[in-house]
Amino acid sequence: MRSVTSRATSYCRLCASSCGVLLDIEDGRIARVLGDAHHPISGGYTCPKGRRGGDLVHGPDRLTTSMRRTAAGTHEPVPVARAVTDIADRLRAIVDRHGPDAVALFMGTQQNFAALTPPMARAWFRGTGSHKLFSTMTIDQSAKWVVAERMGTYLGGRQRFEDADVWLLAGTNPVVSGNGGDGDGAVVQNPSVTLRAARERGLRLIVVDPRRTETAALADIHLAPRPGTDAVLFAGLLHVVLTERLHDAGFCHRYTADLAVLADALAGVTPGVVQRICGIPADRIRDAARVFAGAARGMATSGTGLCMGPHSNLAEHLVAALNVVCGRYLREGERADDRAVLTRHQPARAEVAPATRAFEHGFRSRIGGVRAIRGELPSGILADEILEPGPDRVRALIVSGGNPAAALPDRGKALRAMRSLDLLVCVDPRMSDTARLADYVIAPTTMYERADHTAIMEPFFPQPFAQYTPAVVTAPPGVVDDWRFFLDLAAASGQPAKFAGRILDPAAPPTSEQMLAMMAERGRIPFADLVGAPHGHLAGRSGAVVGSAAEENAGHRLTLMPEDVRAELRAALTDRAVAAQFPLLLTVRRIREAVNSTGTRVPGLVPGGANPASLHPDDLAAVGIADGQTVTVRSASGHLRATARADATLARGTVSMTHCFGSVDPRDDVGVNVNALTGTGDGVQSINAMPTMTAVPVAVEPTTIEQDM
Repeated sequence: MRSVTSRATSYCRLCASSCGVLLDIEDGRIARVLGDAHHPISGGYTCPKGRRGGDLVHGPDRLTTSMRRTAAGTHEPVPVARAVTDIADRLRAIVDRHGPDAVALFMGTQQNFAALTPPMARAWFRGTGSHKLFSTMTIDQSAKWVVAERMGTYLGGRQRFEDADVWLLAGTNPVVSGNGGDGDGAVVQNPSVTLRAARERGLRLIVVDPRRTETAALADIHLAPRPGTDAVLFAGLLHVVLTERLHDAGFCHRYTADLAVLADALAGVTPGVVQRICGIPADRIRDAARVFAGAARGMATSGTGLCMGPHSNLAEHLVAALNVVCGRYLREGERADDRAVLTRHQPARAEVAPATRAFEHGFRSRIGGVRAIRGELPSGILADEILEPGPDRVRALIVSGGNPAAALPDRGKALRAMRSLDLLVCVDPRMSDTARLADYVIAPTTMYERADHTAIMEPFFPQPFAQYTPAVVTAPPGVVDDWRFFLDLAAASGQPAKFAGRILDPAAPPTSEQMLAMMAERGRIPFADLVGAPHGHLAGRSGAVVGSAAEENAGHRLTLMPEDVRAELRAALTDRAVAAQFPLLLTVRRIREAVNSTGTRVPGLVPGGANPASLHPDDLAAVGIADGQTVTVRSASGHLRATARADATLARGTVSMTHCFGSVDPRDDVGVNVNALTGTGDGVQSINAMPTMTAVPVAVEPTTIEQDM
């Protein structure tokens, strides 16, 4: 029989880049994924994982029906309607006996790439009355929230990459990850081409990373600090800016409260001190500070390399302070950030929202007295919330688009926690680590089987842009849209579900297309126009400008050096002890072929299919290890075995691996999970309970025959 072939236009939903794609569909299956050359943002670019989108949709491990755990510990198919009823009954019994705070929701990264899922998951969660909300944001980015709570926020908006003279990227590798760090539209789409074009027009690029990454190879200045010393480096850059009077005095006078206190706290952090702690020559520190501060426009942005390391709250605070001191924000009368197309535009004003320190008065966990920030508890305490006895111990966990069994620190504790739950429900198209431990696995539609639009991704686009896609292949009959699962669960639990300002009727639910239209009601283009633009819609500039400060807010100021930040700086300057038994530092790295745990199991996608331990060739030679040899990596928290790989891009003394590999099933050959080496004890940050997940002290040694047995 002759096959039926067609071509569909859509966009990828594996990461924030949202690249436009063309799909060749044969007999209802995706045969090939190509970049859409007519896409006005990505311009034909796709990454390796995006090009394997067909395998993610149709692969043999794809779930085509929901599953439930049997008494024997295996999983069997279950109709989703039956699963929803059973889950609602079990949740009701838990809440009746233990109260609503015995129920928790964990929202993963992949949830954010389906526009309807986050608002519906939150709508269900609000109906439970629980305070136990967790997400991957607090695994690797919560320091950014802490900065806003301690410093405040300038509401005029940030300067843009498109007209910047300088840009500093710290702890992020957008050439590989497609993420410039701060969700500000910088270096997300087609990153190599974007960076090269910016440098050709005169932008100076500064990269801070212990490894000569693919992005660092394109930089004008590459600063390679000793892992875990980023906070001291940024203190030193600020010291140079302030002592040489390179700061924006006008901006600081109008919008900061304590510039003199900041300068006093940094007085002793000279380039010489930074050289001793960070291992960067003092002259290079001065040069980088002068290049950054001497430019007219540009920002410093940071990624997980800072947020997951030691002193991460301080490091992020000092990055933000560098931007403030250099005045890298939009002023009254300048063109405002107008990238809101489907979402409601928030007017920009040249004023400050002062520090609120919500972590001092939010919901308080019984674990360490940690408080919620922006409605979320830090994921670093989730395992303890489950394991520690108490009247509101978490007994039921719903996981949406995430894999906490693989992502949480202290792998052993995380797995014990997942296994000890009275009820674990995971929404996942595959049997991930978390799904394998779950009582119910809800099989959702995948990205090309659902209608969607880019409302949530607008902050990542460099221009005002939106795209809609219909479903382009038919979903298996046993799966359900993620958002519909949460609507049905709310209905089965007797809870109303509010979406886009209206209570939905579960007896007559809207379609996905209708929901997407509701979500875009406050946008600036008609939804019908969006549907009629298969390659996406460039909305054009709105003409909005930064307004003047409201009279009642004109006196608000940013706080650059509160006392708790100063105390953290003192600690960072004295925290230089290296344990003899752990002489190396483990850092994490991104790879093009996976986003966290998504993609790690696709056959042939990840080179070698594993997660090697990379070291500088001289470090391998020093301990008598050959490239390709099996090694044991040890930390104070645990150990793992991996294959050693020589990598000359690494600084001496550094080991590099990727997060979210490994499996709870020893029969799977998918590499090892580095969270066997991370813990929730030493190195945990105050305020957000963020553990050290990069720059972890380790030792590497050859694996002996006895160890292999």
